[in-house]
Amino acid sequence: MSLQQRINAIREFINIRIYDSRDWVMSSLATGSLFVATFTLMVLVFYHGYELDASKKAIVGYVVRGSIAFYLLKYFLELFYNFNPLQFLKDRKWEGFLMLFLIIDIVSINAFGFEILNQLGRALGIPGLQESFLLFLQAYFLVIVGLEFGKVGDFLPNSKLSPPTLLIMSFIVLIIMGTGLLMLPEMTVKSLPGLDFSTALFTSISASCVTGLSLIDISEVLSSKGQFVVMILMQLGGLNIISFAALFAILRGGFGMRQANFMSENLGEDLKRSRSLIGAIFRLTLFIELIGALLLGMVWKSDYDTLGENIFYSVFHSISAFNNAGFSLFSNSLATEGVGQQYGIHAIIAILIILGGIGFGTISDILKQPWRKESFSRSWRGLRVGTKLGLIVSGVLIIVGAVMVFLLEYGEGPIGAQLSHSLFQSITARTAGFNTVNFGAMATPTLLFFIFLMFIGGGSGSTAGGIKTSTFALVFMSAAATIQGKKNVNLYKTQIPWELMNKAFAIFLFSAVSILIGIFLLTIFEPEMALLDLAFEQVSAFCTVGLSTGITPNISLGGKIVLMLSMLIGRVGTLTLAFALSDRKVEANTFKYPKGSVHVG
Repeated sequence: MSLQQRINAIREFINIRIYDSRDWVMSSLATGSLFVATFTLMVLVFYHGYELDASKKAIVGYVVRGSIAFYLLKYFLELFYNFNPLQFLKDRKWEGFLMLFLIIDIVSINAFGFEILNQLGRALGIPGLQESFLLFLQAYFLVIVGLEFGKVGDFLPNSKLSPPTLLIMSFIVLIIMGTGLLMLPEMTVKSLPGLDFSTALFTSISASCVTGLSLIDISEVLSSKGQFVVMILMQLGGLNIISFAALFAILRGGFGMRQANFMSENLGEDLKRSRSLIGAIFRLTLFIELIGALLLGMVWKSDYDTLGENIFYSVFHSISAFNNAGFSLFSNSLATEGVGQQYGIHAIIAILIILGGIGFGTISDILKQPWRKESFSRSWRGLRVGTKLGLIVSGVLIIVGAVMVFLLEYGEGPIGAQLSHSLFQSITARTAGFNTVNFGAMATPTLLFFIFLMFIGGGSGSTAGGIKTSTFALVFMSAAATIQGKKNVNLYKTQIPWELMNKAFAIFLFSAVSILIGIFLLTIFEPEMALLDLAFEQVSAFCTVGLSTGITPNISLGGKIVLMLSMLIGRVGTLTLAFALSDRKVEANTFKYPKGSVHVG
């Protein structure tokens, strides 16, 4: 008998012996995992949300260590009880790497007294990390819980909830969690009381919906913990929490055909691209945000006392820019004295905004083309129609916007600085919310033009808001075709289907009506404020831009509710909301009614 045959015989003997207890053990581990994760998360919220003495911090340490020990035991028991251990290791290789690192770290601590990640934190000079190994253990725990969270993807396709409904629910859950965390005492600086419910809710919605409007100065009111929560909300909201569930499902090997079908509906992509696009989204996001943070850190290296502070500011603004959120740790955003003249920072932020605003599908499509091997024209022809349309419209809007801002706001100062500010504001006005100038001092024509740019927004499938560049282009081309007497809309030797055109018109109409209703309600709640300021604020909220003329902190409770609803509806999309609230049924009739004539215009 060969060695492989002996191993198979031993494994078969073990499988027979453990078969009777397998279901009970797996069920017990699943129940225990739910309890351990819930209890430990509650303990961590208590630890970070309140000021604790040394004894209570020690208890938290024991709880976190105990939870990690449980997940180590759970992993090895699942490996032992699996009928095909090698396939189990292959499917869950990322979880296996994490467990291996944990074991190495534990052995290193107990045998040599050397804490790997703790020493890394000490070398980087990150405040707090060198003081306690507990923070690293918490990071371990959260990653493990994230892998467990990937199991949610197994149940999503079986749920009776439609993808639009589930998307809206995911944002609501994220907003609720963010609100609860921001209300904790430790989330604000020690000299100030904790945030009240309305302020915490507004901040959570603004961060989760990557808008950037704020009732408070987060650089002065929120502590580093509160700012960290805002950063996480921006990241989760920008990519949406369902995509994170899908990612963790992929990492633990649980992403099958049903999950792919479900995610294809959420991403608006075909079934074949859904899994690959999920992975591409996170690889691109991580790579771009890390490069952005590195570049920002290099420019800011002489502006901060510690490396840790430099890293946090750089990562925060990189995430905020790429997710088109617009939150800044400077009181007046990038118009703050000192930062307003750092044109290298403006360029980095602008590039991050553009990359985040053109769409992940567009970036992925561009990277797939053989630009180096083929000529530019040949590679350009290989792009999808939507990619070409999005790039051209975005480029035209950036150039036209910069020219218009320069002409409308031309004044004193170096011509180069004015050109830089004009280009930056043209880029950020369509979705991001950063500003290098005071919007409250801008002329009326400029604000009206910015309302137009904000309404259009960024690219489809991106972190940007607005009706999207493709929607605007299709509506414009349809109108042009009607004027020219054409029956069809053709683009790059392809005919745009009328189903897509109707969807574009619906988005345009629903968005315009929603904005007008919001402005109408704001004029009721804020009768003393100027109509232009209210219109600018409403469009900024609905299109998740975050720019403001400075009236946000002075808006009443009724106005805040209008803006919060606008941010949520604008983020999930008007059609998504309509589909979630309606019971869509497929039209089964094959007959057609006779054509009717209605006088138009």
